[in-house]
Amino acid sequence: MSAAVASSRFVPLRATLLLVAALLVAGCSGGAGATFSPQGPCLADGRASGSYPALEALVPATYDGRGPDRLDSGRNCSPANLATLAGHGVRELRFAGGLWELDRTEGITLAVFEADALDAAWLAEFYEAGARAGRRTGLIDSTRPTIAGRPGHRLDTRNGDSRQSVLVWPSADGTVAQVVLAADVSEDQIQAAVAAFDEPSQGG
Repeated sequence: MSAAVASSRFVPLRATLLLVAALLVAGCSGGAGATFSPQGPCLADGRASGSYPALEALVPATYDGRGPDRLDSGRNCSPANLATLAGHGVRELRFAGGLWELDRTEGITLAVFEADALDAAWLAEFYEAGARAGRRTGLIDSTRPTIAGRPGHRLDTRNGDSRQSVLVWPSADGTVAQVVLAADVSEDQIQAAVAAFDEPSQGG
């Protein structure tokens, strides 16, 4: 992943690594003087709360009995942040994500991604490529489980002493890719996060 998108403002640290992987960028990039705007042509990567309300509404409203500690949305269009997605013809990726801080070193991010003709497999490829490029990432296990009754992708890794998991699968209507990113949590907590997308109040 591009180090330029990292931000020390996010806690816990290990959940921060997952937010970076989720493309919830902290800064902006683009042409000279370009600033992030959710409207019009995409000239700079960025995110802010309320940028794409319809996408934010697809993020589960509650997990672990409460709302997220942070919820925002944005879009990426720079080759650096699109990475392998650009090779599939993706020119603009829109996203929304919520972060739940569970402990000092534990966290869950629930996110949705949208692009023209986006295939969940492309997003899984993006995550795996980023993990394999990481200097401290090891023990990478990539599998193809059924998630919520649909073909999915799962990546389990270690980053230093942190256990991280990424699950990607299409929404029931196929309009977005749904993602769970977990840092140092139990399998039961991961499965509860998957189930949160299927709550009656959600759009997945």
